[in-house]
Amino acid sequence: MSTTLEPRHADDVEDALIQLDADYSTIYGPDLAVWSRGVRGEYLEQLRARRTMNRETHPLHPRKASAGRRRRHRAQLAYRIHRIAPGAATVLLNPYWVDGQGPFERVYIATARTTDGDRISLPRGGSRRLATLTQGAFPAADWNQPQTWHADGNQLTTWQGRRFTS
Repeated sequence: MSTTLEPRHADDVEDALIQLDADYSTIYGPDLAVWSRGVRGEYLEQLRARRTMNRETHPLHPRKASAGRRRRHRAQLAYRIHRIAPGAATVLLNPYWVDGQGPFERVYIATARTTDGDRISLPRGGSRRLATLTQGAFPAADWNQPQTWHADGNQLTTWQGRRFTS
């Protein structure tokens, strides 16, 4: 079974790919070979996402869980996070591109902090488990951006970061 693209949708995809290529070429130069591995991986992932509609709104492999299970997962999220990082008031999840032995892969680095701002050391594999839990509870979030989970209110917000002025 194959999916045919409507002419208008195919034009939109082509326009998005051309714009993405122009944006990266303007910033990093026209030669893909001189770009850093992280930039190349991000660029190729963006191309793949635009071609295949692999986005949070149209994932390639959508979650099969029912709405009730997703609500229960979100309700139990604080308990599950505190099992991994006891006393965590906030958890920052930052996407990071790595090049292992094959294609580039996006992993998440998690940083858990207490209400006093002290860093909590995570067990081995803790970042991966925290990312999986929060992505399951908040599937509609933009996971290309750093996200912060707040224990009070069980909410996820996009991390704005610190603004440095010169």
